[in-house]
Amino acid sequence: MEYLEYNNKHKFMSDVLKMLHLKIDVFMYNLAHHYPYEILLYGWINKLYDKGITKEKAVQLIYKARNIVLLNPKNSWCSLQ
Repeated sequence: MEYLEYNNKHKFMSDVLKMLHLKIDVFMYNLAHHYPYEILLYGWINKLYDKGITKEKAVQLIYKARNIVLLNPKNSWCSLQ
């Protein structure tokens, strides 16, 4: 049972990363080296999987959240202030 759950979670994460046009090996390397974006994305994917969200809906929610976090002028990671 535990193996099947792990396999399903891995497949979900793999599919979501592919749908986000990210290479899994590069993502995992960056995650292992504590890159902030990959850590944030990994947390989001895990939470969405735990909530039972579909892969397609997960990608939509990640795009929306990413735009809010990265492009919001007040507290953006990309702001020039």
